[in-house]
Amino acid sequence: METLAAALLGKRLLIFDFDGTIADTSPLHARAFAQVLGSHGLTVDYPAIAGRETPDAIRSIFALAGRPEPDEVTIAELTRAKRALVREFFASDLRPLPEVDAFLRWARGRYSLALATSGSRATVEPALHQLGYAGWFMRTVFAEDVARGKPAPDSFLAALGDVPAAEALIFEDSDSGFLGANRAGIHWINTPVAFAPGVFDLEALQATVAAVAILARR
Repeated sequence: METLAAALLGKRLLIFDFDGTIADTSPLHARAFAQVLGSHGLTVDYPAIAGRETPDAIRSIFALAGRPEPDEVTIAELTRAKRALVREFFASDLRPLPEVDAFLRWARGRYSLALATSGSRATVEPALHQLGYAGWFMRTVFAEDVARGKPAPDSFLAALGDVPAAEALIFEDSDSGFLGANRAGIHWINTPVAFAPGVFDLEALQATVAAVAILARR
């Protein structure tokens, strides 16, 4: 398995997903989907829809259950209900991922940071403020900012700006995010693996990056 230190070599832009990458939101989203879609007699397999924009996730939930796709009015109503519910959950239960939090605080003075999320601006922007990350990202790309959500590459390409893809690194946690990163031609890190407790070692990472920087100047 490639180490985080190795993946960072030659990179100057770090692009982060939000849900499940920066914050431990997956249980909150799963609960909101279950509550809203349960009223339609649907069981939600959250890992199967993780990383997708809410309207696309709702279509997938109906399809996986073998149910006809709802009309656009129903999808919009379900989307609004789910987003409103998850914002309530965020307000009371949102928590950062400790290892990622430590890495972000170290990285923000050494790399440019960007955000590419399938979440809406109205949901994610207040969450960034709540976590203390407001203003940390040079570019923020939300669901409504792109024509196609993940696994399309659009959000990652928008976050990339004029930085060459070879100089960027994506931090993701979902299959749709990994596929989107591949389609964008940008290297990616599996956040739950790289930042697992007992695996991530910030002091070791700092030492390795510093040593590489010294060698590069010789």
